[in-house]
Amino acid sequence: MNIQIPRWVQLVGLPILVLLLWFSAAHVAHAIYLFVSAMIIALMLNPLIKKLEWLRIPRYIGVFLVYLGILGLLVLFLILIIPPAFGQLEEILDNSPQYAEEVRKQMESWQDSINSLNLPIDLGDYTNRLAQRAEDFIADLGSQLLTFSVNFVGALTNFFIVLVISIYMLLDARRIGLFVHRLFPEKFGGDADEFILRSQRALTQWVRAQVLLGLLIGASTALGIWLLGVVGVWPEGSKYSVFFGAWAGLTEFIPYIGPIIGAIPPIVVALFASPWSALAVAILFIVIQQLEGHVLVPNVMSSIVGVHPLVVIFAVLAGAEFRGITGMILALPLVALVREMYTFFKPRVSFESWYQEAPEEAVKAQEPSAAKEA
Repeated sequence: MNIQIPRWVQLVGLPILVLLLWFSAAHVAHAIYLFVSAMIIALMLNPLIKKLEWLRIPRYIGVFLVYLGILGLLVLFLILIIPPAFGQLEEILDNSPQYAEEVRKQMESWQDSINSLNLPIDLGDYTNRLAQRAEDFIADLGSQLLTFSVNFVGALTNFFIVLVISIYMLLDARRIGLFVHRLFPEKFGGDADEFILRSQRALTQWVRAQVLLGLLIGASTALGIWLLGVVGVWPEGSKYSVFFGAWAGLTEFIPYIGPIIGAIPPIVVALFASPWSALAVAILFIVIQQLEGHVLVPNVMSSIVGVHPLVVIFAVLAGAEFRGITGMILALPLVALVREMYTFFKPRVSFESWYQEAPEEAVKAQEPSAAKEA
């Protein structure tokens, strides 16, 4: 069945709807962010809870078991990954003056080589500026981490709010489903179920693929940097492999620009050791990203989002403006949901044309039917 939107609704109703959405987004943006985040989590977890219901486990117990399992995985991650990663990060910050001094020595060595060739090039000022900028980068990284620690309490509060909202959504899934059914016109029949199932499928596929990609990229990065340390290309690499591997795995959740963000810190830190170490780390990331782009993504993320890369990049940048890193991570599942909404409603909703059929064309269209009746 197809619903046609009249011209007067297009002229008056749609602009009013856009203005209302704009007003709401401007004044209750934080609440929208919390509820959308909770909705995404609930849609992702609902299929798993329905499987537990199929095993005759009551829904409230299924919700409890699923969240208990997620909490257990988070605690395991915090115990196994976070302490060594932050320990390595602290060591990087403590050694930043030493790294800056090594950069100065390397530049002085190059200056001696240039002087021996009688070339009119002076690296003195450039050496000081480069070393100062490198030291400032590390110091700024420390201040950013301090700011992150200060904001952590607020983020933790938001996390628990989202968690509670998503639990309520899962516990009241049947009533929410009935409400969604009432939103759909009767002529759509059981299409509301199809819409919900397609949305859940898109989100669960994205989560599975993204988690797998993050684990593979994180493990590959950690192993590669550890090997660079073992063979002596970047001796300090083996000490920092866990931190940079965890960082690369987390940034993998940010589409397109995440791998670049994940590569910058290890390359900068390796540059303090020597340019060749930085070059080796850069080559390592290029190889990993080539494997990701040509092997992992086509097989793991195939047709998950199904929209043009420019649309995804725009969504990521808009998410960054809206909610920072969290907004960038949520951009892709939101794009997947919007795509499913468009695919669902496109064959079911149409707009009344603003162009009337010409009288001559209408007469010509009626002539064949009149001839048949004769």
